[in-house]
Amino acid sequence: MALLESSGKLTFLRVHDVGTGFGPAADFIDVEVVVKLDTMPNNSFGFQLRNDNNRPARAGMLDLLRDAFNHNWTVIIDYNLDTGKTNGVIIRTALVK
Repeated sequence: MALLESSGKLTFLRVHDVGTGFGPAADFIDVEVVVKLDTMPNNSFGFQLRNDNNRPARAGMLDLLRDAFNHNWTVIIDYNLDTGKTNGVIIRTALVK
């Protein structure tokens, strides 16, 4: 697994129920928030939004991503991606001008 960073504009933002996840069985990520970037159209990235100790930070990440989507702002995401996979798990988000 590699920790990577990518930036771009959001082309997709999805939030769904806990446990439904995203992607095919061979490239499944157990997440509730999913995004796609214009710079990496074949990849998807997401994170969990569960009622745990990470909830405040992840709610903040969702707020940043929602604002970026609504205003067409550029985001930077740091994510873990397993070798050979196209769906990664986000650990940090940021906005840039």
